[in-house]
Amino acid sequence: MYGTVTQIQVTPDQLTELVRIAVRSELANYTPPQPEGVALPELMTRRQTADTLQVSLTTLHDWAKDTDDRSAILVPLKINGRVRYRRSDVLAALKEKRSFKVG
Repeated sequence: MYGTVTQIQVTPDQLTELVRIAVRSELANYTPPQPEGVALPELMTRRQTADTLQVSLTTLHDWAKDTDDRSAILVPLKINGRVRYRRSDVLAALKEKRSFKVG
């Protein structure tokens, strides 16, 4: 009924490293869930885009700028003085795996 139980002795540092490796592996394979049931317009407002990406408007503004370290993450469109984002660009940003430097 039960399988064989094996005990392995590891140091706290070894256990920490094993957990770290397992978490990294899972995070590397993680894909954020696609918003379902919400019909996103082809051109999204800043608020809709920020809500979809779960970031603040300030972060969204920063992502629209080129920096020394990276190119713009999302390129906005300006239509009659209003800022819009293409739905396809927003969904692509959700799928893309990037690491951001905080600081």
